[in-house]
Amino acid sequence: MALELYQIVILISIGALVGISISFIGQTGLGIVLPIVLLFTGDVFLAIAINLLNDLITAAFVSIGYLRKRQFKIRVDIFMMMIIAVFISFFGVFILMITPLGRIFGWFVPIFVMILGIIFLKRGFPTYESVKKMVQNMARKTVKKAKSEEELAELNKKIAEQLASETDTIQGFISRDSRLFFILAIIFGIIIGLNSGLFGASSGLFFVLALVILYGYPLKKGVGTALILSIIIGLCTFSFYQIFGITIKGRFFFNFELSFYLAIGSIISGIIASTYIQKLSAKTMGRAVGFIIFILGSLALAFYFIP
Repeated sequence: MALELYQIVILISIGALVGISISFIGQTGLGIVLPIVLLFTGDVFLAIAINLLNDLITAAFVSIGYLRKRQFKIRVDIFMMMIIAVFISFFGVFILMITPLGRIFGWFVPIFVMILGIIFLKRGFPTYESVKKMVQNMARKTVKKAKSEEELAELNKKIAEQLASETDTIQGFISRDSRLFFILAIIFGIIIGLNSGLFGASSGLFFVLALVILYGYPLKKGVGTALILSIIIGLCTFSFYQIFGITIKGRFFFNFELSFYLAIGSIISGIIASTYIQKLSAKTMGRAVGFIIFILGSLALAFYFIP
């Protein structure tokens, strides 16, 4: 499809918002990219696939800063969760292709995007501090309940030290030999797989939560590692869309022009935002992007019902 000049400007601007979004704890650009591609093409499969590719490219560039500072650590036991996520993603894409779910997503996804926009309007982007609080609350619920105020204070201290740690030592809150560890690994794997396969999201935030709570990563190292894992799951899911696209639908779900102009904006803003991320107001940026997401979702929903 030949793009008009205004469409190119919109795509680069939308891509820039994705770069900023992903810089905040690996947040996906789903809510921004998907509705705009739906507006331009009316193809939900193409919109999901392009969002996956754009998230993958942006995460690769944003992760450079974390890689330089060695704020990442890939461990063998993480791949139990990853294998589950890839497996679920595979079947999620397959089911989306062969069932009426794909047609339902034409109106369901814009509604989901509008809800996401409302959440951003209210809370802004997830930040290091908000994720810290989320991790602390979830960690307290997953470990044995403290019987006294002293034990609770000791647990809070341990959580705070682990989150802020700059060392390479990683000790989880949950024993790796426990049943709870395997149950949570399976749950996180399923959530990440469904999120990626059905919605085309990079699942960066879910990866961060899993790495910190389940595997005991310090927060910064968790974010850096989550970006790498997001690239892996994004690449796998994007490949599934192409494989099933050609075998079931008879075509690839890829558009060079749309992907190229989105990537330009995402890469530039992603590198800048990841460098100066602490100077940005997550609440203000989140509200601005939330407003845009809500408008885009509303337009995508309206034009879905206009022949």
